[in-house]
Amino acid sequence: MIALLLILYILAPFIIKHYLNYRVLNDMGAYSGHVADVDLGLIDGEYQLKDMVIKRNHPRNPVDFFTVETFAIALSWEGLRNGEILTRVKLTKPELTFLDAKQKEDKQTGEGTNWLSVFEEILPVTLHKLVLRDGIIRFQNLDTTPTVNIAIEEIDAELTNLTNVKDANGRRVASASLTGQLFGDSPLTAKADFDPFDFNDFEFAADAKNVRINRLNDFARAYANIDFKSGHGQIFFELSARNRELDGYLKPLFQDVNIASWSQDVEQQGDNPLQLLWEAGWGLLSAIFTNLESNKLGTQIDISGSLEDTDISSWQAVAGVVHNAFIDALHSRYENITPLTSEPEADAKEAEEQGESPDNK
Repeated sequence: MIALLLILYILAPFIIKHYLNYRVLNDMGAYSGHVADVDLGLIDGEYQLKDMVIKRNHPRNPVDFFTVETFAIALSWEGLRNGEILTRVKLTKPELTFLDAKQKEDKQTGEGTNWLSVFEEILPVTLHKLVLRDGIIRFQNLDTTPTVNIAIEEIDAELTNLTNVKDANGRRVASASLTGQLFGDSPLTAKADFDPFDFNDFEFAADAKNVRINRLNDFARAYANIDFKSGHGQIFFELSARNRELDGYLKPLFQDVNIASWSQDVEQQGDNPLQLLWEAGWGLLSAIFTNLESNKLGTQIDISGSLEDTDISSWQAVAGVVHNAFIDALHSRYENITPLTSEPEADAKEAEEQGESPDNK
């Protein structure tokens, strides 16, 4: 019996690897994948998938959709103490890349595969906790000039209570928290509460601090034909869903925004006079609509509707800019429409620090 168990222990990684590569990842609709190696830990009850790569099945697609250095799956001791077989998953150095493109068939959005079904094949028992360490989410467009490459890096995240355990009010509530770096050096935090079995109700909040707007220049030139010399600020985002009905907002606030620059646009980039005039016009508008007291250019865009039909009005963005410039400066804090952001002391501290420039540090 011991010899048989030893043989099974030795063969198990090869069996798991073969099953994943040829029965699960080989054909996932629009995507396919591969696992380089499988390690099995007998003592800690953990097995690890090494160097997993998932690609889109497209002849002109040069970018992997998802890669992860280590996909570790282990038994949850917390679940075993309660008489349940639960697992925890830890992803080390996961990287997810979305592609925009001129041709619809060249875009990479994740559509075309039943990812839940794939995940259930990889993890046939109940997931309790998901941990991400040192992850990256990228948005790229390789068809534009310049090419676009925007990333959230150094992502650390934890999702807990991903089971059907109910709270005192009878709700099944999972929690998620995330930190990362936006555009290389802008701290990003996000948190959420949700029902892991019913996404009709959730709370989500995120903010990015010390955002240097010139880090968006490749994106701005590709999609709006402008770039920025300087500017810094913050972005706040809250979204709540109740019975699939949405309520939320996006609030970007920037200071010292400078769009047109002779040295940058003409001497360095060689922009023609029409391009310089175009950027100068945007620069004039930003100056007009910057609040004189706070020196902030900002707006608040309300989000409403349903999960199937979301309403985000461009006129709301314009109205928010005018309101900030001439009526009342928008506050550098959350609006507290979700319980996730109800921290008055922290908001007061953020308001006191709003005038500090990251460019001067």
